[in-house]
Amino acid sequence: MKINKQSKTYKSILDIACILVIFGIGQLVGGIVGALLGGLVSKMTGGSSYAWMTALALCFASLVTIGLMIAVRYKLTSTKWLEKPHFIAEINPGRLRWRLAPVMLIATFAGAVSTGCLGQALGVEDTLEDTMQGLANNPVGVITIVLIGPLSEEIIFRHGMLGGMLRRGVNPWIAILVSSLLFGIIHWNPIQILFASALGVMLGILYTKSQSIIPSLLYHIINNGFAVAVMLITGKEQDPTADIFETPPVLYSAAVVAAAICIPLFIYYWRKPTLNNN
Repeated sequence: MKINKQSKTYKSILDIACILVIFGIGQLVGGIVGALLGGLVSKMTGGSSYAWMTALALCFASLVTIGLMIAVRYKLTSTKWLEKPHFIAEINPGRLRWRLAPVMLIATFAGAVSTGCLGQALGVEDTLEDTMQGLANNPVGVITIVLIGPLSEEIIFRHGMLGGMLRRGVNPWIAILVSSLLFGIIHWNPIQILFASALGVMLGILYTKSQSIIPSLLYHIINNGFAVAVMLITGKEQDPTADIFETPPVLYSAAVVAAAICIPLFIYYWRKPTLNNN
């Protein structure tokens, strides 16, 4: 039994390392190609060079990452050392418990509010606010933030990384926390690291209990779409409650109330039977 546990741990670490390499190469190659194309587009349209370069760099980085993930995981690797999941089974909407969707939507939204209020109360810095605002005003940037980016991240961190660990027999909470922390770190922006890590936990629970990327992908799209809408309406990236909740005590109180709503609902969802892979 000890050997089996060591083998599962080793293969899970190898899985994570391979996925991070795939992610890194995809982001680098796609980002360079997108940035070069963005420079050409800005010259032809007369638009902001920085906005187009950033938007297309992120877009191509996500697309190349998705392509590499599919190619490496399904075409070029040996099942003896790199786990190959069944992607089609994970996008079957018939496997979902749709009646629990309102519960999870409320729980995840409350968790997002709690994390956002906590981040504001702690004064966590947002170093990419201007960049995100520029992306929200660019058509390619909006598509990337709302659709292409979430798809890429769900395939990498939920379907590939979290799913790989779960299929290797890793404890679900360890798998969720590890994949969520890495999901947060790759965002680099301090405020996003905090928020994305917490969001990763919530998305990880959705994935683990449904054994499908559909719930986590849908909420990821909703979350990013809401963020873009806020930036377009208010002209800033911060949460629209920022003008209402201005003092740490109020923010801490709001975080506690939102967590009090979020946690019981997640516990309720978590205690439901896990769907069978078959």
